[in-house]
Amino acid sequence: FYSYAYKTRAAVQYIVIDMYKPYVTLVKKLFPNAKLIIDRFHIVQHIGRTFLTHRIQQMNQLNRKNYQEEQQYKHLKKYWKLLQKNAWHLEHKKQVLHPSFRAHLTESEVVDRLLSYSPELKQGYGVYQDFLAAVRTKDSHWFQELLKQNYSHLPEKYTTTIKTFKQYQEGILNALEQPYSNGSLECLNNHIKVLKRNAYGFRSFYNFKLRILLTLGTTLFNPQKKKKPVEK
Repeated sequence: FYSYAYKTRAAVQYIVIDMYKPYVTLVKKLFPNAKLIIDRFHIVQHIGRTFLTHRIQQMNQLNRKNYQEEQQYKHLKKYWKLLQKNAWHLEHKKQVLHPSFRAHLTESEVVDRLLSYSPELKQGYGVYQDFLAAVRTKDSHWFQELLKQNYSHLPEKYTTTIKTFKQYQEGILNALEQPYSNGSLECLNNHIKVLKRNAYGFRSFYNFKLRILLTLGTTLFNPQKKKKPVEK
């Protein structure tokens, strides 16, 4: 970025970034007048991983030699994606047969049963969903109120996450007030990583790039365009 004139870098108003301290320090040095925006994707990812860790801790505390707790362990492991899902996206009308529960249940009913296994996990789920909702609605006041609450009754991971949010509070509040986001870029990056993993890597960078373009619906050629006959 030093190839750009200082005047040009000083004119940059916003920089969208994740919660990585070296990057934050570098951005402030390169773009002195830019306001930092912590990407909403990383905010959600941070609190999501906190709750994910909490669920695993609760699973590991179950006595798997006990039949009932063994079933609870299996349920928490099998339906973990429903617990990570935004509560407002859960299906609450259509019931589907779940053999492990031996009942027809909606997604919201499955989540209610999972949370009934642990009052502590239910509290953690409430905190997780509150943060998701605050980010989704871009309610900066609600987010600030959540940061002020006491989470000592939950695993230490929550306290660590809250400290991180407080450390980058200014950038997070900017994210809730401004429309800018790296969501599209993060989505593209995830697609590329999944493609590379499924293909067990590529020897040729050209083939890798071509596969990315084909996967995203962009081609380097038009198959309907007829080639001109070669003159002999």
